[in-house]
Amino acid sequence: NNLPFINEKGNIFYPTHLHEIQPKEFLKAKKLARPITLSEFELDPDEWKKTCSENAGVRFLEGGKKIVGKPAEFFDADLLQNITGESQKLNKVLSNTLNKMKVKTGDVYLVWRLIELGKIGKLEVQGDWAKGWKEITVKLAGAKTTEVVADEN
Repeated sequence: NNLPFINEKGNIFYPTHLHEIQPKEFLKAKKLARPITLSEFELDPDEWKKTCSENAGVRFLEGGKKIVGKPAEFFDADLLQNITGESQKLNKVLSNTLNKMKVKTGDVYLVWRLIELGKIGKLEVQGDWAKGWKEITVKLAGAKTTEVVADEN
C-alpha cells in the first residue's frame, strides 16, 4: 500500500486496486515483499481487538495498514446521489453508483442499503424480489411522478 507505480502513460500514480497495476510493475512490487516481523505480528491482534470493539458496519483500508470503521449508512449518500424522483431500474442505480464511488463495495451490500432506506421511508422500492433484480425499480420517496392521461374524446 502507498507504493507509487508507473501507469501505461509513464506517469506515477498510487493504485487503489491491484488490477490498476501494470503486470511488469506488479512483478517489481512482488520483489519488495518481505516476511512480517514479530513486532508487527504481535501488534495486529491488538489492532484487531480495537477494530472489533468499534462495532462499525463498514471497514476499509485507509493508507498503509490503517483500518477505518464507518457506520452501516456510510454508502447511503452515494446511493441517494444516483436516485431521482423518477423510477429507475435497480441495475441502473447500482451501475451508476458503483462507477462513481470513491470507496468501493459490493452490489449486494448496496441492495441491502436500498432496502433499508426503503424501510425508513427515504426511498420507494417496487417490484417482486422473487423474480430477480431486473424487476425492481427505485425512486426517491414522496417524489411526484408524471403520468400521461389520454383524452377519452
